[in-house]
Amino acid sequence: MSSEDDEIGTSSTTTTTSCGFFRQCDPDPIGSVSKAWSLCLVLIIFFFGVSIYEAISLSDNNASWPLLLATIWTTMVQLAMTIIGTFIIKRFSTPFSVGFLLGLVIFVAQQHLMLSITFWHTQYGDFNTNIAFSSLSFALFAVYTFFGSILHNYREDIMVAPVDAKGLGRRKPAASALNSENIDS
Repeated sequence: MSSEDDEIGTSSTTTTTSCGFFRQCDPDPIGSVSKAWSLCLVLIIFFFGVSIYEAISLSDNNASWPLLLATIWTTMVQLAMTIIGTFIIKRFSTPFSVGFLLGLVIFVAQQHLMLSITFWHTQYGDFNTNIAFSSLSFALFAVYTFFGSILHNYREDIMVAPVDAKGLGRRKPAASALNSENIDS
């Protein structure tokens, strides 16, 4: 076997864990997850402003209470999502918390798909605000789906052991009242 055959054999036996869609992210998986989350945060900021304007528009036009509640609830969910997601990605990436974030992202993505369909055809409130709210909801559905796929693909790369998470495992052990030298058996 020649050295060229060895190189071909070696390259064909190495496997990559990602498909072609994720090959651009392979050199820096943690940076890719952070950049995808940053894209989510930018869209959430726009959505936050539009949802407040949508709530005001629905309230002024005597829209149904469920539509107004859906707008307010979504705004609160987005606020919680930014805090929880940023905390998990930047500070506390344990296996449980990354799995929790992945489930939360999938849940909220589905919520935005339903909101985009609901507000696209509603007759209450300002027509242009409804379309903006619906369009941003669909955009957040798409971005959350994209982020969820990146997070799922690189979840092993960003996870740390619970004792290695920032802020945990660094405390000095507390002085114990029962010391092995003081125990008389």
